[in-house]
Amino acid sequence: MDRRAFLLRAAGSAEACGGLAGCADLVDAGGEGGVAERDPPERPDDLGPESVAEYVAAYEEVHAHNRHAAAGATEVAVDAAATFDHASGDDHYATAQHAGSVYHENDEGTRSVGDLYADPVPYLVTPDRTLRLDVRRRAVETDDRGDDDTASDAERASPPLGVRLLNVTDEARELALTATRRATADGDTEPDETVAGFDVAIDPETAVEVRSITDVRGGYRVTARMEDDGVTGQSRIGVGLPSADRGPNVDVVVDGDGVSTRHLPSFEGI
Repeated sequence: MDRRAFLLRAAGSAEACGGLAGCADLVDAGGEGGVAERDPPERPDDLGPESVAEYVAAYEEVHAHNRHAAAGATEVAVDAAATFDHASGDDHYATAQHAGSVYHENDEGTRSVGDLYADPVPYLVTPDRTLRLDVRRRAVETDDRGDDDTASDAERASPPLGVRLLNVTDEARELALTATRRATADGDTEPDETVAGFDVAIDPETAVEVRSITDVRGGYRVTARMEDDGVTGQSRIGVGLPSADRGPNVDVVVDGDGVSTRHLPSFEGI
């Protein structure tokens, strides 16, 4: 199969409308008597899977409420859910999602309503930091999918292989990622067959999701490489399809210690 190469860049928020149907009209509605903004929840003293998930869900709810309150909403009803993803030392990662409705009223008293349904968003929570990362999402697209085109429906898995890249540093980073299909027991595929290769540029404190890399069942190795001040760091992880019930199956984290890879659990969204 030919190597797929493309460049992805994360810049700014992917949530221009925050999952809001008809948001342009509603945000322009304006008017007085809007809802008050809310204070963010207190960070838990003891960080763990349960406390972090509860905190991130509450934080996401307040974040969404305040975003629409600042735009002049007269009423906001939001619920949020979060799933704990993984931890390394004091760094705890989770994914949140919110849904609900928002009301606006213009100067003539005309009231309008819009539904809210946001895409999942990653969080980093430490004892002294809460970071909500803006996300850019991309799907691997190619006119020639090579061997993937010959796979039968029984050989395909859903969701397909996806990778989420998190840059929690205050500097832009560039990574080179490869996904290779590992040999099967009966030798149907060659060892380390590259099914995708891509370079990713990520702005500070943002994330990129690369989805639909391949949907052919089997075992894969995801490798991430990053060069920093002349030093090359590398991390790799094995993942099988079918895998986690969510868009990305694997996390690649870029932090002050370099680059690392983690499995992601299934996401329990709202």
